[in-house]
Amino acid sequence: MKEGKSRLKTAFWLLGLGGVLITVAIIALYTPWFPIFDLREVAVSGNKETTALDVARAANLRGGVGLLSVSLRTTAKRVSALPWVENVRVHRSFPHGIEIEVIERSPVARVMLTGSACALIGEGGVVVAIDCKGRDCTPLLKGVSLSKAEPGGRLAKQGAADLMDALQRATLPGAVVREVDISKGESAELVTTAETRVRLGALDEAAGKISYLEALCRAAKAEQYELIDLRFGGEATLVPRVRR
Repeated sequence: MKEGKSRLKTAFWLLGLGGVLITVAIIALYTPWFPIFDLREVAVSGNKETTALDVARAANLRGGVGLLSVSLRTTAKRVSALPWVENVRVHRSFPHGIEIEVIERSPVARVMLTGSACALIGEGGVVVAIDCKGRDCTPLLKGVSLSKAEPGGRLAKQGAADLMDALQRATLPGAVVREVDISKGESAELVTTAETRVRLGALDEAAGKISYLEALCRAAKAEQYELIDLRFGGEATLVPRVRR
């Protein structure tokens, strides 16, 4: 009998505690002036090219609002609109903080604009900056157009974006790509720092050919060839460099 009363008493105690917690949460959510869970700090991490101030401004969070009233999904969506930002994670840090972790795009290409202006292209074909200073090792992409020549613009051709992303992920011993040219009838051609030309064929299939090039570079010294032709499926035509 006593055991039954003890269990009943525990159940009432848990229900009471749960009710208190729910009440506090509701007050914190709908009463901005209630100071228990008000927003006082926004912490930004993972950013390198984007300033913490830019991230905080994009998040558009107001100090003093109820922490539980902040929409993590909406905040992440706002920050994702920044050109450099590829992915975002947003967390509440009780009792007074929001943590925003950004994952930035890697630069994959340079596109020359009118005059000496240059657009820096990040993963996904997004224009991340109109400034290529110090990015000489990033491949020069020729024969492409942009949706707009400003941060947030994109490469007009998805095949070009896919190709540059594939090159960014690939490991190509002896074949450091310095130039990508797709100006010749939608056919992609790479030029390495060793002046080896790599013909990939149609642009919409070019990204898929990078795995073949990667395997070839592991098996042979790419710099020994003047031309590597991968236009015909997995069959590679190799033209050795003429020694003089």
